[in-house]
Amino acid sequence: MFNLAPLSWVGLVCWIIGLTMAVIWGRSFRHRQRNLMGNMGIYFGISALMLVLAIGSLAVKGLNFGLDFTGGTILELGSPKMVTTDEVQKALEDFKAPELGDRMVQVGANMQTDEEGKQYQRIVVRVTRAQATAEGGKQLENKEPAALEQHLASKLGDLKQLGTASIGPTITGELRYHAFLAMGVAMLVQGLYIFLRFGMQWRYGIAANVAILHDVIIMVGLFSLAGRQLDSPFVAALLTVAGYSVMDSVVIFDRIRENDQFYGGKKPFPEIVNISVNQTMSRSVNTTLTVLITLVAIYFFGGSTLQNFAYALLVGITAGAYSSVFIAAPTLVIIDKYFKSAPKATVSYSTAVAPAEVDPVYRETGTDDGPKRRRSRGQRRRL
Repeated sequence: MFNLAPLSWVGLVCWIIGLTMAVIWGRSFRHRQRNLMGNMGIYFGISALMLVLAIGSLAVKGLNFGLDFTGGTILELGSPKMVTTDEVQKALEDFKAPELGDRMVQVGANMQTDEEGKQYQRIVVRVTRAQATAEGGKQLENKEPAALEQHLASKLGDLKQLGTASIGPTITGELRYHAFLAMGVAMLVQGLYIFLRFGMQWRYGIAANVAILHDVIIMVGLFSLAGRQLDSPFVAALLTVAGYSVMDSVVIFDRIRENDQFYGGKKPFPEIVNISVNQTMSRSVNTTLTVLITLVAIYFFGGSTLQNFAYALLVGITAGAYSSVFIAAPTLVIIDKYFKSAPKATVSYSTAVAPAEVDPVYRETGTDDGPKRRRSRGQRRRL
């Protein structure tokens, strides 16, 4: 039914087991609290190992930039008969004038109809030269695109030219610049938003940006380790992961701020953070898993054209979920240790009790909202 390689099936099974264990672990926080902030050294140690692995791969292997960042030539062709990606790739291997470098092939899943009523399958071929041109670009020049098209026609049959485009070194330089600029602006604006959102407390913005940097380095490093190509969709995935990481951190930070106001200095800040993380853990796990389940399906069954994008999001969102809980929150504790925040006024809740002290009879199971209010007898009977 599903045409997957044996190793892909092993990977899919591992993901299913891992997601199942995460669900069980996340639900356990509804019944017990754990001293998460007491084990900060372990979390930082795990992250340090991942960062060393990522940075080491970047230093040794470097990044495998795709056509969007290195330049190249794109041919759009129409085939009167259905062909596979492997057939096109095999035809490209025989082309030697000039020697080709990177190759990327996309084929349409269905036949399309042109203006004349003829049907064709759309084929997109992206290639680079093995050796750069005198100007430093890797795009095909002069009559080389036409020669490649004729070569493919001789191997695959009559092909209809739909379009040709080349990406030179000037455009690739602009793409790299704007990719880094977009990431920098996103982090700056998100940090500013969190600073304003949490009452001019800069510690929240710094903790969130530390988590984002953690996610970005691991995401780029594991891409390097896997030898996957970086292209424009990867930049989109990078910004998506940054936004997701901040979203998860803001949920936790909001509960920390509420509890900090609720206790009004009666509990140490690390204990308040630990209570808050325990209260939001089930929600964090559930929201992350709904995204990961979809991405696993896309990665294993979405076809080769979506694998790079799905891989980037799988790595990034997994790292983002981890960093929001085990990096951002502990970083907030460390910052507060050296830079104490202003004392908070105690918030008055009529008939309210502390979130950690709610009687189990009245606890709203299945939710993470708090502080909780005592239910009336009528409400209890209806439940």
